[in-house]
Amino acid sequence: MLKTYYASRPATVADAGHLARLVNYAGDGLAHYHWQTLAAELDGNIDPWVIGIRRAASQNSGFAYTRSLVVEVGGKVAGCVCSFPIDAANTAEELDSVNPVFRPLLELEDMVVGSRYINVLAVYPEHRGKGIGSRLLIQAEALARGRKMSLIVSDSNRDALRLYERHGYQQVASRPKIKGDWDGPGDHWILMVK
Repeated sequence: MLKTYYASRPATVADAGHLARLVNYAGDGLAHYHWQTLAAELDGNIDPWVIGIRRAASQNSGFAYTRSLVVEVGGKVAGCVCSFPIDAANTAEELDSVNPVFRPLLELEDMVVGSRYINVLAVYPEHRGKGIGSRLLIQAEALARGRKMSLIVSDSNRDALRLYERHGYQQVASRPKIKGDWDGPGDHWILMVK
């Protein structure tokens, strides 16, 4: 049996398409829903994926390549982790102006100001169960430099919950999902810290 070799590296602009697909996997389609909403607000003729890819190619979105690491298997991207420090809470104006679907997520993020936040940890379906998620999680933790770690996961994502619990993350709060016309699974967002 051949041994599979993984290579981790900082993401580049060229990885933006992968980052957009992986953030969409991580959020059960929430990202694409958001990009569709933005596309409709712009002119309706732009492909929502183009919006996602542009955001990943930027330097300051929540899943920007500058905040991301990728793991390759056989020279192809298999997964990513996007993380950054949360240094300040959202203002009341920011909370009021956001699409209500995202409000519970922002409220949970505000509980972990000062932590290093894992915004996205995702692995393509064909590469799951191979330890890639654990590897990415450990690498994100190494970037924390002593800060507490935090993340939010859907109550429907049992595999991710098990992964995080195995790595010492504990559930500290939750918020009901506000779905609007997004049809993602689960009922609650769960905040976990380590």
